[in-house]
Amino acid sequence: MTAVDPHDDSLWRWVLQHYRFDPERNQRRWVVVAAYDNEAEFEAALAAHSRQLRDEIDNRDCDGQEQVGGVLWHPGYHAEQARGRLAGEAARHGVDPRPLLQDGPLPSNVAVFGWDADGQAFSLGGDEPPSLPAD
Repeated sequence: MTAVDPHDDSLWRWVLQHYRFDPERNQRRWVVVAAYDNEAEFEAALAAHSRQLRDEIDNRDCDGQEQVGGVLWHPGYHAEQARGRLAGEAARHGVDPRPLLQDGPLPSNVAVFGWDADGQAFSLGGDEPPSLPAD
């Protein structure tokens, strides 16, 4: 199996995640295990990791609330998420976010709208999610 860097924002990647306790943050969260540029390799890794986790749960070597799963991240995913967080921070501080969001799209689940000082309405984001890669 060929793993890729899960944070390489230039390519599509299937990301294997493990929901577990993170001692650094003192909380349960989804932790990235690996990423693949091929869905078949991802599915094989997911099945193997699931079997291993089931065995550990059966042997009481780990918490029964742990689970594995995966997500598909498109090119530009991390940049979009950063812009979405920036838009939220700007709004919380009462700052017009439009000048901060000129370098690319917002995530598909984020929209910014309002009125400028001249009373003109504006709207950014709320686009359709990106289409899946062609096989």
